[in-house]
Amino acid sequence: MVRIPGGCFQMGSPAWETGRDEDERQHEVCVNTFEVGKYEVTVGEFNRFVEATNHRTDAERNVGKKGCFVLIDGEGVAWREGYSWRKPGYTQNGNYPVVCVSWNDAMAYTIWLNRATGQSYRLPTEAEWEYAARAGTTTARYWGNDPNRACQYANVTDQTSSPVRWSWNEKHECNDGYWSPAPVGRFRVNNWQLNDMLGNVWEWTCSLYDKDYSGAEKKCIYNDTISPLAVRGG
Repeated sequence: MVRIPGGCFQMGSPAWETGRDEDERQHEVCVNTFEVGKYEVTVGEFNRFVEATNHRTDAERNVGKKGCFVLIDGEGVAWREGYSWRKPGYTQNGNYPVVCVSWNDAMAYTIWLNRATGQSYRLPTEAEWEYAARAGTTTARYWGNDPNRACQYANVTDQTSSPVRWSWNEKHECNDGYWSPAPVGRFRVNNWQLNDMLGNVWEWTCSLYDKDYSGAEKKCIYNDTISPLAVRGG
């Protein structure tokens, strides 16, 4: 875990930023000191949880619709049956970030981890996540404003070809060496020594998604399995 000093920052993106979406209204948010994992949760870590609890993920047990979102050649990211964290559509080992994990699965993992360690882990709020990702910077990305430096810091859509010759509509003009998710910790850290805060895989937060940033980004919810939750990174 990495200790993140509390403080205030401008959450969201300025209107002039290239690629800005309408749900990125810039506003000041303050967060207290907290700790966050240096890496994304790995397949190996999640496997220990499954072995200890016999947990079956939503992707493995959803009646009539077992599966998850995966990259399909010619279609992009789409729902596909028969895929799960065990079979994500690419070769992986214990050092890869776990995928095909629902918010329910993430919460179950957290509950188990707390019982196993005696600690009080939780998912970060959306505000905490962005604060940790920015790591004190004010640029579009934590390495600066040049998107083509991304391959030093993140696993992104780049010039690497997939085995199925998938062609992305937009690619960074660099090569990070991975067409699929990469093992954790393969790229440069941000200013607070965190890895993979952009790129690689999407990460759950404990906050409800709110395109207007009306306060939900600063709060955790624990028992709402219907409303959309905020995911970041990716």
